[in-house]
Amino acid sequence: MRSVIKLENTFIFIITIAVYVKLEFSIWLFLLLLLVPDIFMLGYVINRKTGSYVYNIGHTYITPIIIALLYLYIDERLLLQIALIWLAHISMDRTLGFGLKYSSDTDKTIIQKM
Repeated sequence: MRSVIKLENTFIFIITIAVYVKLEFSIWLFLLLLLVPDIFMLGYVINRKTGSYVYNIGHTYITPIIIALLYLYIDERLLLQIALIWLAHISMDRTLGFGLKYSSDTDKTIIQKM
C-alpha cells in the first residue's frame, strides 16, 4: 500500500509541476516557496499534540485545493501559483515517505506505519 501512495503522489507532483510550467509561472517563485509549508512544523515548539495538529493542517490537500477553487472565483493568478506550489510540496513530501503526523509519535507518519 505504501508503494501505491508514493507512486500516486509522484504523479501528483509531476502533474502539478507540469501545470505550473505550462501556465508560465515563475520557476524562481516555485523554488523559493516550495518548502514554505514546512513552517507548519513550528507548532511542535508548543508540544507534540499541537505540533501534529498544526503540521497536519498545513499538509493536507484541502487548503491548497480551496485556494485553487478561490482562484477560479476571483481569477487572481497568484492564488493558483500558491495552490500549485503547496500541492507540489505535499505530494513531494508524501513521495519521500513523509505524511500526516500522529500526535503520539512524531517520528512516524501515517505513510511510514502502513
